[in-house]
Amino acid sequence: MSRAAAPEPQAQPQRGNPDGIRARATDHAVRRYAEWALGVWIEGMDDGAAIAALRARGINVGAIRRKLSILGGLGVANDATAVTADGLKLVISDRAVVTVLAKKLRQDLTSLNEASAAPAPRKRTILDRDYAGHD
Repeated sequence: MSRAAAPEPQAQPQRGNPDGIRARATDHAVRRYAEWALGVWIEGMDDGAAIAALRARGINVGAIRRKLSILGGLGVANDATAVTADGLKLVISDRAVVTVLAKKLRQDLTSLNEASAAPAPRKRTILDRDYAGHD
C-alpha cells in the first residue's frame, strides 16, 4: 500500500493594505535606514541630532520617513512584527517602525571587516565516536 505524499507547506500570501494604513516611522528607524540602505553613517549623536545631520548632508529625510511609513503600514495592517523589503528588515512595534536591520550586508560594506580564513577541518578519531555524548 503506497502512501500519498504529504502536501508541501505553502507560503502565506501577502495580504494587502486596502485601507492605506500607515505606520509611524521613528527617528531611529530613519537613521538606521540611512545607514543600511544609503550608506550614510552618523556616529556619536542621539537620533534627533542625527536626523538634523542627515538633513544638513542633503538627505531627503521626509522621503525616507514616507517610505518607511508605507512599508511599515503593510505590516501594521497585517498584524506583523516585521516587514522585509529591499534586503532590509523593518521592525514594527506599537504601530510604528522602530528600527531597520540589514538582512544582508551591502556589497560595499562586506570588505570593511575581512574575516580570517576558516581553519581546515580536523581529522576525526575513534575518540570522537567513543566520547560523543560526554560534553
